[in-house]
Amino acid sequence: MKFNAANPWFNVIWFQLCWLVAVLGKNEALWLLGSLLAIHFILVADKKTELLLASVCALPGILVDSLLALSGVFVFSPAPLAPLPLWLAGLWLAFCVTLRHSLSFLQNRLALGALLAAIGGPTSYLAGMKLDAVDFTYGPYVTTAVLALIWAALMPVLLRLNRSIARESGL
Repeated sequence: MKFNAANPWFNVIWFQLCWLVAVLGKNEALWLLGSLLAIHFILVADKKTELLLASVCALPGILVDSLLALSGVFVFSPAPLAPLPLWLAGLWLAFCVTLRHSLSFLQNRLALGALLAAIGGPTSYLAGMKLDAVDFTYGPYVTTAVLALIWAALMPVLLRLNRSIARESGL
C-alpha cells in the first residue's frame, strides 16, 4: 500500500500537528513548521498545483490577519517585524492545503463552508489566545464576533480560489 499525503485523514492529523507546532512554538519552531510543510509538498503527487494552491489561497488570509494586527485587533508578543508573525503566515499555508484534501467536501457547499468557518475560525484563534500566541485588544467576545463574520466571508472566497486553481490545472 502506497502512502498518500493527500489522504483526508492524514491531512487532518497533519494540519492539527502544524497548528500545535505554530501556536505553541511560534517563531522558535519555524524550522519544524517549515519541515512539516516541506514533508507535505514532497509527499503529495501534484507538487506544482499544491504549492500554487497553498500560496494563492494563503494570501487573502495573510492579508486579513495583517490588517487585523495593524488595526490593533490582534497583538502578538513579541511584536513581529512584519505585521504578522511568520508562524501565522506558515499556518495559513498549512490551512490552505486542507482545502484540497480534508476540506474538499466543502468545494460545492459554499454556505456550509461559510457556516463551519464562522465557527471553526474564531475557535482556533480563541485557542491561540488561551495558549498565549495572540492577544485580543477588544476582548474575546467582540473579537470572536468580528472573526466569525470575517471567516464566513473569507471561506467561500478561498474555496472558489481553490476550485479555480484546480480547474486550471486540469484536476
